[in-house]
Amino acid sequence: MARTEWNGVFPAMVTPFAGDGSFDEASFRAIIELYIKEGVKGIVVTGSTGEWYSMSDAERATVWEAAVDASARHITVIAGTSAVGTREALALTRNAKVVGVDGCMVLARGGIFASRKEVVTYFHTLAGVGLPIMVYNNPPRTGVNMDADLVAEIAKADEIVSFKDSNRDLYSASEIIYRVSDKLAVFTGLEPYTSSVLPRGAVGVVSTISNIWAANMVSYYNAVVNGESTTAVKDQKLIDQIYHFLPTLGAPAFVSVKAAMGILGRPGGEIRLPHLPAEAPLITKLSAELHRLKMIDANKTYIS
Repeated sequence: MARTEWNGVFPAMVTPFAGDGSFDEASFRAIIELYIKEGVKGIVVTGSTGEWYSMSDAERATVWEAAVDASARHITVIAGTSAVGTREALALTRNAKVVGVDGCMVLARGGIFASRKEVVTYFHTLAGVGLPIMVYNNPPRTGVNMDADLVAEIAKADEIVSFKDSNRDLYSASEIIYRVSDKLAVFTGLEPYTSSVLPRGAVGVVSTISNIWAANMVSYYNAVVNGESTTAVKDQKLIDQIYHFLPTLGAPAFVSVKAAMGILGRPGGEIRLPHLPAEAPLITKLSAELHRLKMIDANKTYIS
């Protein structure tokens, strides 16, 4: 298989839920329309930010169908098909292929202490479905850290076409890029690392912060790619500040992101159990920070 052309900013989309916990499809479609206006190249749906772990397989398929339809093929649609069991991940990936997404993103299985050979076998088994795969490395979430040797072994399967790296070790990330970027489209999952990994050969960023303001992330990405240092530095500072602020709120990132979307008038919907809704003190603190960063006024341009 030829190297995929996936590149640019891919928001790691939230999944909007209604107050009763059901999928809010209208809000979901509205976000996709917003992303397209803001210049993203693709979306990742039912990933970790999309709360896949709280959804049934049937619900995930419904989300994929809505994403494919709402995108109207203007952008790439990647479906999160992560699961703990191989049979479950296979079933999800097969279904995603039937739905018609452009590819899938899969985490290494977490919490089972898999050997290196087991990790390789897992991804090669999923590759047999015939749907392009973005392998997702997130050591804090899975307990599995993929080094350059392991990624190179996984990349031997033709349907492994992309790699998303959320490892905070920039040296390790660089080694992976240098080893596999001739075959895999490498994305960072850490927005502040964009300016460090793109010159090394990465091609994009899967971005949770884009739920809050994708236009800024797109501006940052384009500035780095085009060597526009003044814009890149300005955007980098804003991204760094919001990225480092969110963990200080004491809530899971997905709770804070949806709260920020609500403050900004973006249709993020409600959070779903096991997460709890953002409480008033968090919203007050978050609103003050968004005002300080001048994000509230700026976002008005992009809210439809």
